[in-house]
Amino acid sequence: RGKINVAAARGESIPTGWLVDKEGKDTTDPRALANGGALLPFGADQAHKGYGLAFVVEVLSGLLTGIGFDHDPGGFSNDGAFVAGFAVDRFRLLQEFREEMSDFVTYLKDSPPAEGYNEILYPGEIEHRTEQQRLVDGIPIEVETWSSLAGLCERLGVTMPRV
Repeated sequence: RGKINVAAARGESIPTGWLVDKEGKDTTDPRALANGGALLPFGADQAHKGYGLAFVVEVLSGLLTGIGFDHDPGGFSNDGAFVAGFAVDRFRLLQEFREEMSDFVTYLKDSPPAEGYNEILYPGEIEHRTEQQRLVDGIPIEVETWSSLAGLCERLGVTMPRV
């Protein structure tokens, strides 16, 4: 949902397979979500697996937290989160885990990428690169988002920061 909202704010399209419009037709228009559309589970021809993961995410981050499930794109129910923490050393020796994790990442990164791609990325790698870049260059904010924040500051009587 976050990437879809950003694409909508930027006036960009999204990849096929992310959304259907209110008639259930595939769309690349991110605004379709706010107009009665729905997010699709990921997984291409294996989408049933994505559907199962989406179900579990809704249970853990919506129902378990008491925030509700994602039925209203404009509603409060979209703010749930689930965070799990694991004491790895309760499962196995921490150093062994770190070594095996390093081996696993090396295996992934050394695997040949699919046609049309330059590399294989592990979860969080893009976000880490983005963080490093933004620490240097700052955080880009769409005009629509900035205007919304400026309006909120005005309503609350807070001085809007200068950039």
